[in-house]
Amino acid sequence: METLNKKEKLLTILFGLAAIFNLNLGIYFLKSQTLDWIEFISCLAISLLLLTCSLNPKLFFKPLKNIFSSHFTVEPIINSTVYYTIIVAGWILLFGSILLDRFWSI
Repeated sequence: METLNKKEKLLTILFGLAAIFNLNLGIYFLKSQTLDWIEFISCLAISLLLLTCSLNPKLFFKPLKNIFSSHFTVEPIINSTVYYTIIVAGWILLFGSILLDRFWSI
């Protein structure tokens, strides 16, 4: 975190708080029986994707020309393997919850 400037630290904190808030709301509504498991899975997936946004704040301050270039490298705060694992898990859970909602629900 010491290599981040103030804007990047603020963005990391805000996205992290949004992920925690979203997950807490999902758990609360799941316990109060107003949210079913399929919706909770999508809530969990969105929380994971928000968490990945908080783990790579430098991405939001790069020009689009640099992001779409062939030599662009991702600079996450944590180990890149863990970072990519969280991204893939979030997308799998999100698409899984969409498919379950579409084909499993009556």
